[in-house]
Amino acid sequence: MDVVHMGYLSSCLPIKVQVPSLRNLVKNTLCATFMSALIAQTALAQENATLPNPSTAQRPWQVCNETSFILNIATASVNAQNPSSAIIARGWENLGAGKCLTMDVAKGTPRYVYARSSNIHQGGIREWKGRHPFCVAPMKKNFTAKTDQSCDAQDMRSADFLRVVPTEERTAFVEPANYGKRAQTAGLQRLLLDNNYSIKRVDGREGRRTSNTLNAFLKAEKLSSNLSLEAKLEALKQKAIKKQIDIGLTICNTAKSQIWSAVAYKEKHHWEARGWWPIKPNNCVRPYAGSLKGQQLHVYARLEVEGQTDRILALHATPTEESSNAKSSTKAFCISEASFSAVAHEFCQDQGYVSARFKAMPNIQTGATISLGDIDFKKRATNGLR
Repeated sequence: MDVVHMGYLSSCLPIKVQVPSLRNLVKNTLCATFMSALIAQTALAQENATLPNPSTAQRPWQVCNETSFILNIATASVNAQNPSSAIIARGWENLGAGKCLTMDVAKGTPRYVYARSSNIHQGGIREWKGRHPFCVAPMKKNFTAKTDQSCDAQDMRSADFLRVVPTEERTAFVEPANYGKRAQTAGLQRLLLDNNYSIKRVDGREGRRTSNTLNAFLKAEKLSSNLSLEAKLEALKQKAIKKQIDIGLTICNTAKSQIWSAVAYKEKHHWEARGWWPIKPNNCVRPYAGSLKGQQLHVYARLEVEGQTDRILALHATPTEESSNAKSSTKAFCISEASFSAVAHEFCQDQGYVSARFKAMPNIQTGATISLGDIDFKKRATNGLR
């Protein structure tokens, strides 16, 4: 329409005429009529633009899972019924691969979101995060966190949320593979892997290998192949939950004060060290959810001592280690006092880390539980940490 208007306008521009003629009078009359109509049309459009249009109104905010993992979602926003209220963090919403959730937030107000993979998956917890800290309760099924109180005061920990543009209607969590509409199939493949079935790769493609492997699972569990896809996914999920009891590393605290734990493990072609997992007395955490069989898993831990420097986990050899040389069962990794995830372990200080020796874990079975008490820690802490 604009191009047409400009075309007409160019023919109506003032021109110099020496002698009035009927042709000029007709042209000027037509131009005046056209300009009046155009002005009226523009005014009407501007008036309509100020009126609410149901077809262009902002739709509810959706959070979508385009990963191969089941995600636990937490959001931080104001109360939908009271947009002037303070921001509150809430969780957890379970979101299956390929699914979306509509979030109850007031339109045009600040909102933040954080996601972590469900602990039913092998290989540890993955996070999708940003740079805005809010309190969360990792061990609780549901939580509500205030922003005017510290996380410690609410018996919670801090997590970094992603800030979402208030006008954004759809926020999607993705993986580097970018499954998109194939996310649900990728999620099925991931759950087959979590149940220790052989899947060459998680790619979200419905191939013969995936179909045959799924049928093998259904047959082993005495389930009908005519079940709906949702029912098959639920069966895979429930079986994976049962398997997680016997897989991974669980650390329990039998000491008198809090322990901070970290793990290091081989991830494809590199080593990754991650921390910290706080463990209160008489509590346990599961910092590594993958199978220990054949995995080179190492552990580091600090014990809080009131009024003193933290004590660190002793590195003596375990009874199951074949060698009596304690040094051969340890390995140095980069760590920091704050939460960290380090993948390079040379020149730690150049990266803002400090070097610490981790203790190797037995890798004969798929899972293990270790209990750490006061006697397992020596007095001196790693240089560079409190």
